[in-house]
Amino acid sequence: MRREAFSAAFIGLLLCAACDDEFIPPRVPQKTSTQPESTPAERREAACKSKELPPPAAAKAGDGTTDPPPTGSVAHIDFDGAIEEARARAAIGIATGDTLTLQKTQDAMKHLYELGDYDDVRLEARPSPQGPLLHFILQRRAKVGEIVIHGGTIYDSPELENAFHAKSGAPYNPVAVVATRTKLVDALRQRGYADASLNVVGARAGDNVDLCIDLHEGQKVTIDAVSFRGLVKVKEDELKGLVDTDHGRINTAGGILDPSKIDEAISKMAEVLDAHGLAKGVIQTKTTRTGDKVSLAFEVEEGPVIIVRRYEVKGDLATDGGAYRKLLTLKSKDPFSRAKLLTDITKINELDEKQGRKDLQVQPQTQADDKNNTVDIILLVVDPKKVKPPPPPPPTTSNKLSH
Repeated sequence: MRREAFSAAFIGLLLCAACDDEFIPPRVPQKTSTQPESTPAERREAACKSKELPPPAAAKAGDGTTDPPPTGSVAHIDFDGAIEEARARAAIGIATGDTLTLQKTQDAMKHLYELGDYDDVRLEARPSPQGPLLHFILQRRAKVGEIVIHGGTIYDSPELENAFHAKSGAPYNPVAVVATRTKLVDALRQRGYADASLNVVGARAGDNVDLCIDLHEGQKVTIDAVSFRGLVKVKEDELKGLVDTDHGRINTAGGILDPSKIDEAISKMAEVLDAHGLAKGVIQTKTTRTGDKVSLAFEVEEGPVIIVRRYEVKGDLATDGGAYRKLLTLKSKDPFSRAKLLTDITKINELDEKQGRKDLQVQPQTQADDKNNTVDIILLVVDPKKVKPPPPPPPTTSNKLSH
């Protein structure tokens, strides 16, 4: 007995020779669960009953440690949870005997996370008389386990499997799953499936995540009629031709609704109203759906025609005023047009640049008369060198009494 006890004590001394007084508590054996494992069918059922996707690990490597690590030469490095310890050890870039710094610990955690094998990386760094002791705790990245896919007519089950990389053993990435779901739903709605929904949920089962993918395409919704309301001064044909129908596929009777193209059409329609002097004109759309049909109406409030009463160029002119007036496309008694006003400002800037005065600025000053529906416009040419800076603010007085 004495010989066996001495041998055990001697071995213990050898193991702790590098630690001196540092005490490393023994690992507590993990209790084996007595519950029977779920069957694949039970796991698939549990995944589809879930309300959400399992989130990624809360902590991420690369954030670094919040506390400064102990200083000195590294005495010992070990890993808990490493898939391949040699690969993890090579990734950290720290070896026994290296001088430890905060930057090195941050880089080590970042490189471990970049291996792609782990959802969470933590580091416990403890001081010892021989130097810092580093203990990396690694949480293995979950893999896709059981999979349930309910496809439709547009995307069948194999297409959904490929889109989500939903194969048993593949890395589980909830961020990529959500991005794929959004992309597929947007694509369905662009094809006229306005009610399309794609539900992706899952449940953890040990180191795996079981997924349930359920697609509901719904009915394809098409347009039965397109109309224009409120037009008096502008003819319908001037606006109707501005709607891009993509050869009858969108935004016309029998086609599907494409909101992005409608927004483009409204911008072009606003230019037509502007050319008619209807600067206050407003265009809105209204859709009415009945079953799988939707009607599209462009509702136009033209407003009054705004007339230019006064229009001139003044200020620090670079040349004779007549040269500026010859450039102007807008004139008194013309319907006001924002497009023509911007064109005139551009021409004035070009003239100033030819005169070697690229520094001059054009500041339009407008005064509207809503009662008579007229506007006065002065295009003021300003020389920045002649602009006086505002006077400094007056000194503040203190209410405090000095003692």
